[in-house]
Amino acid sequence: MSTIVAPRPQPTDPESAKPMAPPQAPGEMPPEVRLPDDRAAVACLQAFLGEKDWTSGAAAFATLLNQQMQCHRVSLGWVSGQTLRLRVLSDGVLLEEGVALTELHQAMLEAAHQQKTLSWPLPQGADPTGAITMAHQTLCRVQGLSGLVTVPLAQDGVILGAMTLERTAPVDALRPISFGQAQASKGFAKQELAWLVHLAELMAPALSLRYRLEQPWYERGRGWVESLRVRLADPRERPLRWSVLAFFGIVSFGIGLPLPYQVTATARLEGAVQRVMSAPQDGFLREAHVHAGDVVKAGQVLAQLSDDELQSALRARTAEAAQHENAFAEAFARGDRAQAVIAQSKLSEAKAQMALISQQIARLKIVSPFDGVVIAGDLRQQLGAPVKRGDNLLTLAPGLDWRVVLDIDESDIASLNKGQMARLRLAAMPDQTIGLMLNRVTPVARSTPNGVR
Repeated sequence: MSTIVAPRPQPTDPESAKPMAPPQAPGEMPPEVRLPDDRAAVACLQAFLGEKDWTSGAAAFATLLNQQMQCHRVSLGWVSGQTLRLRVLSDGVLLEEGVALTELHQAMLEAAHQQKTLSWPLPQGADPTGAITMAHQTLCRVQGLSGLVTVPLAQDGVILGAMTLERTAPVDALRPISFGQAQASKGFAKQELAWLVHLAELMAPALSLRYRLEQPWYERGRGWVESLRVRLADPRERPLRWSVLAFFGIVSFGIGLPLPYQVTATARLEGAVQRVMSAPQDGFLREAHVHAGDVVKAGQVLAQLSDDELQSALRARTAEAAQHENAFAEAFARGDRAQAVIAQSKLSEAKAQMALISQQIARLKIVSPFDGVVIAGDLRQQLGAPVKRGDNLLTLAPGLDWRVVLDIDESDIASLNKGQMARLRLAAMPDQTIGLMLNRVTPVARSTPNGVR
């Protein structure tokens, strides 16, 4: 007879009583690992905006992202001109302009050219033929990485930069590792990649705006020209090319189209023929019969100088001539021919002086030589004043024939030619213009307070 012995029940352990977790698929996050959320993304944005400039802010952002994702290194590249340059590494490492790590730089360029997020190893279920990851594989092999991902930073379809996250596996087999380190050594999961893409969408506008604001005006202008050149080279931007071509066509037409150019100058009105009436000799002004604007006739007395001195001299010469005439008569009566000839000579001299004085007295009256208009001279305020021989007293212009004299600056004289039309605006009639034709261009040098002109 056989006996069946039932197994003895073992004490139940609460820990061992828990149900076993299903096996984890490669490339997925275990439920115990906490994925960064929107608060972590906002913290990255705050770290970037909290620094004094773009470079320091980017370094702070890369350092915080490195801590959140438990990476070995986080790198940030940025497009300057038409070149993607490695600018910032995590832990506050700032790179000078033009400095690049070859393998890392190639990995960023690989993701930027394909405009998609690239990772190595590929996550579970990813299509191995969907993207080219040769530069990422090379970087993983050279650096001994366990995981690598590059996320492009783009705005409105334009690549602005790229951020690369690197993870390494622990190499010390004698030292135990934590659960987080163990998960970090397995590469990047799909959830982490999705969060990094979301973070890139949040950070790209802020990075771009601050970068452009901190650039000098000529750098911003050069960037605008470069972006315009790239857009013009794009076959899809045909309306933009037509718009730019039309703009340059209009500008070229406007430059070549002759436009009216006006030269403004001061003007003065003169007679076509002018006669200056000057003082015939030294004297005093006695009478003034006309002033500027009066119409005069030929032979009309315009002004007269004082003749008192000349009248006295004429009377003296008359008395002297009478004496010489009496002396000639006495000598002729005595038959003294020598004295008669002397007296006759002195008499002739006295008569010549009398004729000269009479002529001077006649010239003291300033008479109009023709019919015309007095255009300058107002002697009513100078009655009794002394004048010198040659002083200008009055200016006459015959008839109604006038001319306008324009004072043109030497910088504008080359723009004037004979036959051009002009418009005259008089101070007395500012609301009316008078048409003129340019008859002559004459260079004239004159002295001014600033020198010869």
